[in-house]
Amino acid sequence: MRSARPDETRRLIAVETAAARLFADHGYPALAEEAPRTLQEFARFTAGNSVLVAESGDAMPAGFVVAGDIGGYFYLMELSVDPAHGRRGLGTALVRAALAAARRSGYRNAALSTFRAVPFNAPFYRKLGFVELEPARAEPALRARFLREVPPGVEASARVLMVRRIGD
Repeated sequence: MRSARPDETRRLIAVETAAARLFADHGYPALAEEAPRTLQEFARFTAGNSVLVAESGDAMPAGFVVAGDIGGYFYLMELSVDPAHGRRGLGTALVRAALAAARRSGYRNAALSTFRAVPFNAPFYRKLGFVELEPARAEPALRARFLREVPPGVEASARVLMVRRIGD
């Protein structure tokens, strides 16, 4: 795991696009069909946030995680792994590396929002120690972020807000 480099943005967008295609098989074809982010959109999305990459055998990014501060929580904004490199533990390794970095930075709690029933979403994060938090019981910043991350045309009940303790 390492920090992303500015010259890798196109590759990270390609990873994100390939990973998004998996949603078509899980009831969300519109997500799979969305246009990729532009270079500028990706730069805005990652600005001020931590971006870690997992490399493939050829030292190219095969997956990445974007995380940053939301209301004092270390918030996992996106985890994407190229399906060509999937099922090899890269997603788990990326989340663990991001949480370790957060702990070293003094964060005590992590959070994310994801799809409730997609196998590589909430069930995956549960295995990593995340638990569901009802948005109504969440800090205002987390609740607002949760609501912003519900895609158009998707019911909020299809999503889940999850938290995990990471520090003392």
